[in-house]
Amino acid sequence: MNTIQILLQTIWASILVLGWVKVAIIVIIIALLSRAQSILGLLAALIFIAYLAHWI
Repeated sequence: MNTIQILLQTIWASILVLGWVKVAIIVIIIALLSRAQSILGLLAALIFIAYLAHWI
């Protein structure tokens, strides 16, 4: 039973880490697009908000 609990906790932690990694990558992409052009930055921000709405 203890092994199963440790396995589930490990899987949950890895899912959380992958979620944060995806968010960090998207934030970096938005920052780069914002520097390129303001319209692309606005578009990226809207896509990010849509992504967060779906993720929550």
